[in-house]
Amino acid sequence: MPHMLLAQASELPKDATVWHVTVRRAPAWITPKNKPPYRPFMILVLNATADRVRGSHMEEYAPTLDVVLKALADAMLHPAPGGGKRSRPSRIMVDDADLVGQLAPLLAEIEVRCEYHSGSAMVANALRGLTAHMNPERPRVSLIGVRGITVPLMAEYYAAAADFYALAPWRWLDNLMPIEFHYPADGPARYTVLMGGGGESYGLAFYRSLDDLRLQFSTRDPEQALRKMTSLSVTYDDPTFMAFEDLDTIDAHNWPIAGPKAYPLMMKVTPRSGFVTATLDEVITAAAALRAVPGFVTGNLQADKRIPLAADTTAALADIHGGQQIRLCYPVDLPDVWMLPGRKLDHQELEEMTAQWHWDERSRVFARQLGAFLLSFLDSQEAMRISSETLRKHEGNCWLIGKLVCEFGGYETFSPKIFLGKPAYQAEFREKVSNSAPAWASYETTWRKLTDQARMMGYHK
Repeated sequence: MPHMLLAQASELPKDATVWHVTVRRAPAWITPKNKPPYRPFMILVLNATADRVRGSHMEEYAPTLDVVLKALADAMLHPAPGGGKRSRPSRIMVDDADLVGQLAPLLAEIEVRCEYHSGSAMVANALRGLTAHMNPERPRVSLIGVRGITVPLMAEYYAAAADFYALAPWRWLDNLMPIEFHYPADGPARYTVLMGGGGESYGLAFYRSLDDLRLQFSTRDPEQALRKMTSLSVTYDDPTFMAFEDLDTIDAHNWPIAGPKAYPLMMKVTPRSGFVTATLDEVITAAAALRAVPGFVTGNLQADKRIPLAADTTAALADIHGGQQIRLCYPVDLPDVWMLPGRKLDHQELEEMTAQWHWDERSRVFARQLGAFLLSFLDSQEAMRISSETLRKHEGNCWLIGKLVCEFGGYETFSPKIFLGKPAYQAEFREKVSNSAPAWASYETTWRKLTDQARMMGYHK
């Protein structure tokens, strides 16, 4: 059939026009009920001389040579409305060298030259218009649109993102356990938070300051916090959230993607402009963090307790980073994160509570985070309007629990995971506090409620 159509086209008048042709995935998603969404393939035929669309054709799967030939013949014999008269062009420029090799001898039979041409401005403009027409909602912000981006940098970003997802460092650190990082190593402190502990959204969020972190952790409404600061994140999701330009580039270079719902989407949101394009420095920094964070987390695990150790390490990054060093530090002295959203930490109360729990700077950081968690627990109990007598018992037990955990727990970093399991330090309690059965029973009650709070926050063994 395609060859018969070409034979019919050979009888058409030949003009001096030049056509540009592209075969690629369309800038649209088809969402069937019983199968995953997919992007159909599109054959777009443009008259570059007259700046008109001669024809277009959609296919669910990659079109065969016969399908492409039929689309070209149809553009000659039955041009799209407004595309011009029935005619043959003098030349057809195609942006796929392999396809040119197949088409050229067949089109030569009807005296039409077929040549390779990449980077057609007309094709690019037509695709932008088609994308806007087929996607009237707000367009996706593309990584390839970042000013100064290079193919090697994009290759490293996608490779690092795929490795990050496969290593899943959120199994050990959650979104209340930020990491301080400096890139380059002597640069200013920035902060990153792992997303994924809750099993819903996976990735990394980046913050420019401790104030931004406090703002994020101080509200029940994350959207409210985003409206007050500039935020940057890399999250994993299905490809329908990605810019079509980025998806096409990934396919063209065969860059790794860790799974069907592991496409790394970089998002930057500003208070005034909403979604905007990241800067080149932000892309480089995100690529460095994606590469370095998993090894930092897994390399500092406390094997028996699955709680990371305190660490301050510097490592050199290869490839596009050129040996540049990145410094990572954990934990961050930010007890505010363990307070209930909307509650402000009373730092004087925290210092008074933890004054006898630490002996150096590292133990002070742990004590402050543990103390903030205990104060948050007491806030939650008070909000439940329990009796003043019961609240006083919890207050006394919380101080004892904090003291015993700091002295005998052997922890370097804090996580509510330490309260999962049966109440601890019974021998130390009986030796140093009381041998009374009712006193221990009261201590157990508070510990088990702390266990409940940890589980409510999503912590499990």
